[in-house]
Amino acid sequence: MLFWSRKGACSNNEPAQSHNIITVSRGLAALAVLTSIASVARAQDVPPGVVANFDFTQRLEYSDNPDLDFDGDSDFFGRTILAFGLESITKVQAFSFDIGTDIEEWRDDESGVNFTNSFFALDYDRNTRNALLGFNASYRETDNDGNVSDEEFDQDGNIINQNDGTREFYRLGLEAEVGREAPIGASFAWIYSELNYTGTNDPSLNDQSTNDFSGQVDFRIDPRITANLTARYIDFDAGDNGVSRETTGLGAGVVLEVSKVLTTAIGLSYDNIDRSGTETGSDDGLAASIDVTRALTNGTMGVAFDTEVATNDNGRRSFLSFNRDMELPRGTLAYSLGVTGAGDVIGQDPLFSVDYTHVRSTQLIGIGLSQQVRTDDNNDEQIDTTLRATFDQRINNSSSFGVNLSIFDRNELGDNPNDGQRIELGVTYQYDLTRDWGLVGGYSYTRTTEDNASDRTRNTVFVGLQRNFQWLP
Repeated sequence: MLFWSRKGACSNNEPAQSHNIITVSRGLAALAVLTSIASVARAQDVPPGVVANFDFTQRLEYSDNPDLDFDGDSDFFGRTILAFGLESITKVQAFSFDIGTDIEEWRDDESGVNFTNSFFALDYDRNTRNALLGFNASYRETDNDGNVSDEEFDQDGNIINQNDGTREFYRLGLEAEVGREAPIGASFAWIYSELNYTGTNDPSLNDQSTNDFSGQVDFRIDPRITANLTARYIDFDAGDNGVSRETTGLGAGVVLEVSKVLTTAIGLSYDNIDRSGTETGSDDGLAASIDVTRALTNGTMGVAFDTEVATNDNGRRSFLSFNRDMELPRGTLAYSLGVTGAGDVIGQDPLFSVDYTHVRSTQLIGIGLSQQVRTDDNNDEQIDTTLRATFDQRINNSSSFGVNLSIFDRNELGDNPNDGQRIELGVTYQYDLTRDWGLVGGYSYTRTTEDNASDRTRNTVFVGLQRNFQWLP
């Protein structure tokens, strides 16, 4: 394959791509285009039937601060990376199962081997012309020095500055849709996620869980008019050391096809947010949205406005954005430019989103930028920004080169903010020794900063052997 990042050369720190945004979020989801392209490429690579994938890497690493401590010591050690997957894709359904772990050997501060970056993922989708059914379950265990996934950052923005201990992230999801082309259709989605910390004394890191359920019934009154009824329930549990929130909402909306190229969606709902724990209270009111989209020859453009009930001091947050997506000769580009504000102010803070991909037979370039307004477990708002950039290049028939960059930024909007940032950079080179065996080497850099603590950095170089092969049972 061209893109070695799928083969475990960069360890099982590979971030999850699917997003669980538990609070107010606007803009295009970062890397959505990259994910769709990867899915297409993956489907083309998978032959009919069930395919088993095996990944094994043994490498030597030297790091000047492997545990990403404030005053960490350097270490030279071994790392074994193991991964196994099953995959089956047909015209109407897709199934995948993945499991893996890293094993660290000969660490100076460990008496034996250390299992880290363990993960498990199960996905199933059945998609027909008139119905859809999907299920997913995942688990990820990571030490404080491990790379941060998008899902973890969406759940807790403080995670980028974790300085000790281990975190575990669980996720369950279920979605279904019926009557896609019938006069009456219905859909629902349920997501449960949980983030637990062990071995840390950081007061900003609290165990938390989110139970998110939404449902919708569509009434196709006319080929150009579809009305809907919506309902949503979100239970965010911050434990004993934070502010838990229970959100309910009932609404109605309509989608109008004004012309062959112009579509308008209008929504109205009544929402209520109850707070408990270290802070109690309630906020309720009307939420409204309007989205106007125009189809163009190479994509779409549109304007959206949303105003929603929030738990900030003003009890409301509003968004205004301009959106554009387009097909390019060798890729895609989508971006969103907008502003948000609390209370009656709309343009207080800017929000941006960009997704860009450039695909050639031997090259992939991808850039994803997303921002969201999130309410943390202390009931304080913050703007979380995620930037991911990928460059993969096949040099010749035997070698390839890749660069991956991730930047996470937390901008707290409340009193006494503690802003933070995390940068993760990885460079990998691979040379094919045989069809199944490869020589892999690379460099990685991590830096984490926050207002109320000292900076921490880590530099790591590695070299090793890797084997990847498929088996058709």
